[in-house]
Amino acid sequence: MIPPRAKHFASQRTTIKMDIKYYLPCKKTRRSYRLEVKEKEEHKFKTIRRGPLGYFDILPLELKFLILKYLRIEDLSILTIASKSMRNLIEGFRVTHPIVQKNLLHELHDTKNDCKPRTIESQQKHIQLFQKLGLLLKRSTCLYATRDRLKFINEFLTKMLCWNTEKCRNRSHCIALICFGKFFLTVIAGWDDTECEKAFDAICQHTCVLKNVKLVVTAKSGTHLKVEYDIRVFFRRIFLDQCNSVQERSFWLSCVLRPWPIFHQARLLFLLYGPALDDEILWFEHCENTPENAEQSTQHFGELANAVQILHCYPQEWSEDDIISVLDEITSYPDEWLAENVAHLLILCGDSITTKLLVSKAINGRMVELASITTSFCLVCVKNDFSLSYVVMMMQKILEAMDSNKDRLNFCNSFTEMFREVIMDSHEFGDNDQGHENDMFFMVTALSEFTKKMFQMAFKSILS
Repeated sequence: MIPPRAKHFASQRTTIKMDIKYYLPCKKTRRSYRLEVKEKEEHKFKTIRRGPLGYFDILPLELKFLILKYLRIEDLSILTIASKSMRNLIEGFRVTHPIVQKNLLHELHDTKNDCKPRTIESQQKHIQLFQKLGLLLKRSTCLYATRDRLKFINEFLTKMLCWNTEKCRNRSHCIALICFGKFFLTVIAGWDDTECEKAFDAICQHTCVLKNVKLVVTAKSGTHLKVEYDIRVFFRRIFLDQCNSVQERSFWLSCVLRPWPIFHQARLLFLLYGPALDDEILWFEHCENTPENAEQSTQHFGELANAVQILHCYPQEWSEDDIISVLDEITSYPDEWLAENVAHLLILCGDSITTKLLVSKAINGRMVELASITTSFCLVCVKNDFSLSYVVMMMQKILEAMDSNKDRLNFCNSFTEMFREVIMDSHEFGDNDQGHENDMFFMVTALSEFTKKMFQMAFKSILS
């Protein structure tokens, strides 16, 4: 009988022997070179046949990226819609190899001291490039969540902001934000309104522009000249000026104005579209001076009137009362506008908006203000060689909106009295210069032409 201890040592020796045999080097089996080549070719053929990228799957990742470097942006954009695997490859290449180089970003900013604006061809070249970049990002991130896509957009914006570079000397000639605006609108094309609002909020929060807006609209006009112009450039170049339709522009303009009360909305609207000169908003221009002709009238009031028309075309957010309230606030800030300038603005706003505003004043009994505006209508029509039939039509609508004959008579008397007061004030308090003589001439001519029109209407049956 074998003792238990002896059995233990015997089993231990057996285990050790097995372990040593296991770790002994094995002799490599003989194989022919021809079979090895054949197996490699079969493996390559299976990879090409079964791989999602075909022959491209054989190449290492570094070589794939090296090939992609030689492709144009539009070619990369087309490849992203070829297959899911190709889209993932392009997205990896886009993330690891920045397509927009630093020298290109420096070209967008105005780094020269000659103060010469860029040529139209140069601007269009850069804008088209960033439109292609936007299309590439849109296609390569089509399966990403909105939050993740907005992160890419904000990273792109950070590189292009003028205040993130010290080399941008003249922001009025800089096209960096214009290019980003084209890029941004291309990326979000086709998004619903809710996602677009998220994109707007994300960009505003990323740049802290709303803090600057609050600073400007709550301070005295002209206190922060540089900040005012930066806000104007930011919103217009990114969101407003690149829009392709009135509906699109009205949406973005509503996004800019909606968070603020009516008074601040009017002020912000003037900041965006009021007259500007040398990177400065001309807040008091319409309180002190009047345009001399139709061309100057369009330069001073055209963009502002167009903005009001755009809001009027978006009834989901802007009612008629809102439009009237905004116009009232605009024409009374920072001081009361000259009546002639109010008339210029209303004529450019169109018949529909002008009629609603004047009828509102008539219903509320604001006869003196109404008479002043209609008198200025006559003056503007004479200055710009317009027909006074426009003024007659407006007066007919105003009179029809009044409830009593007493109010109608009161308005007619106020209208004629206003002509007399304006002519007398111009004669007594005006300076004896050429500009004053022209104003007196236009005012008297306006009264004469309006009187002729009234005679023609009064004695139509006899004169015809």
